[in-house]
Amino acid sequence: MIIFKNILDKILNKNTLIFIGASLFVVFFMRQCNQIDELKYKVESTQKVADRNLNNYKASLDTIKIEKNAKNELISKIRSFEFEVNELTDSNSNLIEKYKSSLNINKEIEKVNSIIASNLIIKDSILNAVTSITQSADTTTISIVDNKKWDKYNWRTFSGSIDLLNNENPFEVITSRFDFKQGISLTAGIIDTKEGSILKITSPYPNLEFTRIENINLINDRLNRPTVGKAGWSIGIGVGYGFSLNTGQTINVGPTIGIGLVYSPKWLRF
Repeated sequence: MIIFKNILDKILNKNTLIFIGASLFVVFFMRQCNQIDELKYKVESTQKVADRNLNNYKASLDTIKIEKNAKNELISKIRSFEFEVNELTDSNSNLIEKYKSSLNINKEIEKVNSIIASNLIIKDSILNAVTSITQSADTTTISIVDNKKWDKYNWRTFSGSIDLLNNENPFEVITSRFDFKQGISLTAGIIDTKEGSILKITSPYPNLEFTRIENINLINDRLNRPTVGKAGWSIGIGVGYGFSLNTGQTINVGPTIGIGLVYSPKWLRF
């Protein structure tokens, strides 16, 4: 009873009551801040999903647009799609699976950030090619060579030959062979704008036209979700102000420090 009375006398101390009141205020204030942060995150997530759906709708209607860079090279651009990997619909999932198969992606699709696909048409002509004619008693061989090199990575080689039998007009073709190779470099980038992500792609290769461009950005919202505290036990170091009982069974009030096992409810974790 004496110990209990001493504790009660300490609690009724003005300074102690002020400290306890201030501590409770801080605890409930932090709880309120935690709830506000959670509500703010839910509002931002809802807005993000709405913006994503609007962007994908606009991307489905978008067509390839053309602009030029400082080198007068054509740049093709189109709006990008954006899908959340944990909420793919059946149609989106089938589309992703198609690219996984094409690109031989064996790992989880969550590790893929972006997928780019394009189709292109190249318009070219062979004019005034280097030609040589070789004749023998029975055959005539016509050889054609036409090579172009615009830079180290963009070039085209063409060579061919036709063997003709030296009959009276018309000639009879015995064999023919044509070899054609191209080197094409593509430069692509995804630019974030106020209107959404835009894919731009270009090449120094002349007369190259992109007939289809598709870019899909894969987002994992779960990775960006803020950590939410969970209730549970923990071991930690505590520093504070409170009561302590010494070996003489007397109670002291003042700063304390110690190590202990603590249980915290979810609302107290922040």
